[in-house]
Amino acid sequence: MKRKKYERNRKLIQGGISSIPKLRRSNKMSSFIDITKEKFDEYVTVQKSGMFNMFDPRAREMTTLTKSEWSTIMKEYEKLDEAWGDKE
Repeated sequence: MKRKKYERNRKLIQGGISSIPKLRRSNKMSSFIDITKEKFDEYVTVQKSGMFNMFDPRAREMTTLTKSEWSTIMKEYEKLDEAWGDKE
């Protein structure tokens, strides 16, 4: 068994780094999630209340947002805030 591992590793080394398969993370979303101004405002209302950490599932329960919408807002917060945030 050790011999097989040795031979496999030796082939990888001889073949160079390019022969090692690369893991790629897909940046494509499985489905498009549309975040409207109203949905973003719901998120911001809970955020400004200060009652919850925004990672807490109870915070999402205070809104009508789905889990995927909630996570999309958290990931894209800066872009959404630039588009629809209050310009104080």
